[in-house]
Amino acid sequence: MSQPSMPRYTSIIFFLFLQLFFAAQPCHRTVTYAAGGGLWQLLQNSIGITAMHMQLLSNDRVVIYDRTDFGRSNLSLPDGKCRNDSSELVIKYDCTAHSVEYDVLANRFRPLMVQSDVWCSSGAVVPDGRLIQTGGFNDGERKVRIFSPCNGADCDWEEVGDGLKAKRWYATSHILPDGRQIIIGGRRQFNYEFYPKSSAPNVYSLPFLMETNDRGIENNLYPFVFLNGDGNLFIFANNRAILFDHKTNKVVKTYPAIPGGDPRSYPSTGSAVLLPLKNLQASTIEAEVLVCGGAPKGSFAKVENGTFVQALDTCARIKINDPNPRWVMETMPTARVMGDMTLLPNGNVLIINGAGAGTAGWEKGRDPVLNPVLYRPDDASGSRFELQNPSTIPRMYHSTAILLRDGRVLVGGSNPHIGYEFTGVLFPTELSLEAFSPPYLDPNFDDLRPTIVSSSASGGKNIGYGQKLLVRFKVTSKIVTDMVSVTMVAPAFNTHSFSMNHRLLVLGNEKVTVVGTSTYDIQVMTPPSGDLAPSGHYMLYVVHQEIPSEGLWVKILCNFHFAGDICTDRTRSQALFIQVLDLLLRNHAKEGTISHYLIS
Repeated sequence: MSQPSMPRYTSIIFFLFLQLFFAAQPCHRTVTYAAGGGLWQLLQNSIGITAMHMQLLSNDRVVIYDRTDFGRSNLSLPDGKCRNDSSELVIKYDCTAHSVEYDVLANRFRPLMVQSDVWCSSGAVVPDGRLIQTGGFNDGERKVRIFSPCNGADCDWEEVGDGLKAKRWYATSHILPDGRQIIIGGRRQFNYEFYPKSSAPNVYSLPFLMETNDRGIENNLYPFVFLNGDGNLFIFANNRAILFDHKTNKVVKTYPAIPGGDPRSYPSTGSAVLLPLKNLQASTIEAEVLVCGGAPKGSFAKVENGTFVQALDTCARIKINDPNPRWVMETMPTARVMGDMTLLPNGNVLIINGAGAGTAGWEKGRDPVLNPVLYRPDDASGSRFELQNPSTIPRMYHSTAILLRDGRVLVGGSNPHIGYEFTGVLFPTELSLEAFSPPYLDPNFDDLRPTIVSSSASGGKNIGYGQKLLVRFKVTSKIVTDMVSVTMVAPAFNTHSFSMNHRLLVLGNEKVTVVGTSTYDIQVMTPPSGDLAPSGHYMLYVVHQEIPSEGLWVKILCNFHFAGDICTDRTRSQALFIQVLDLLLRNHAKEGTISHYLIS
């Protein structure tokens, strides 16, 4: 029997009570976004090259490059400069640029000159702010190149000879707590090495890369590498991963394969991020890796026969420090291969670019995926994904995406051809740059958006490990103090669907204090060690109700003395000696009077 209905007057009284109850609660808005959010903006119709690799530097300029053996680009080198190289496959004498510096604030770009082939290479920004780029193809496969940021137009690429011992093509670089890079893998390279070099052996075997190599296809290039909070490296290739101690050359933990066993690494290219690191002062810090997209087993071989298999529509998420870690599967709104995953300042993840079928490689992708997807890792499983507004430009093989300090995502690239091809092809070479503005940049949220006024960092910029940090900010609306936090984001080196060295640290919220009209101080603790946050430049944000401020560049200083490219615990005199020696080696390298053996 049904229950008797509530008398109408009782219902009205109850409804009025609810209105009075909610009216008495603290006045604040919980931000919600309409489905299909975000805004696209065309920044440059053409920068003259295709954006195959991108790195944001601490002067808000982005170094972009493609490869020297594409043929002539659409951007001339300045002052009559030309590159003359008899080893090149296409053009022996080339007076066009294959790298540019893009000025984010001015929306301008200028040509840069690379001396050797940088195709499918890797890199990382070292603690002093320089981009150290490693490897490439042909004459560039062992090269090390340095770009030192400047505010004028005088800086350009500097080559340091054959600084690598192994050929590094399709390798991954990761910055280490001491400021060195570890360079892992590459085509037919089942090993790793460090840069800069020391007296230790030059190349170390890594059998895991051999074990994950699919014969004739590979499916383990550009491995996904993340620095764990214990100083070990999480290394993912093909469909599985290890936790690796690079100091002792030992595997600490072996993770199960992703359910289904489909490959996620190049050429079955998925993407991956280390999800935001929280509770940084805890004795054990939870770390989660998210791997999304890729191509089913056999897709690469089928493409050779003209069959383009639908890409994977799944993501796999794992807590890498759990005693018994396992992958948890989720389903994306769309299938995607060659997508890019970018951490956003509020801790969400943007999945962008890519194709719905096929694999990475020349002419091997179909069905461009124009809609980005927002992933909210803290939401309940089953409700984390949200489609965003589409671009009109396909971004297929050799596309890129990186976070900018103002919260936009810079998007460029796409060239699935062996050269520059603009007509008569399915997906022409793309030379444009776009910016995607996530929903948090909607002007409707301006009253919730914090504006950083200052910080207690030394000189407004330098911070140390395990220190209290005060950040002063303004918000025009009434703030919700328990919905304010501070985050730090390491800028990424992005290529081939992976953002190397990209990490986000949630510094939290120890206390928020009112200091004036619409002005507040938030107190946080900086990361306790370089294992969590390697020394270098980060973008610091205040986030209020998921709406981030514009970022502020900060620099985490070395715990020890700085010598050459690395943080070291040597004495000051030893550090000074190494720094002078490093300078001499660089000067001799420029003059060609010292062998690559001595440099390395």
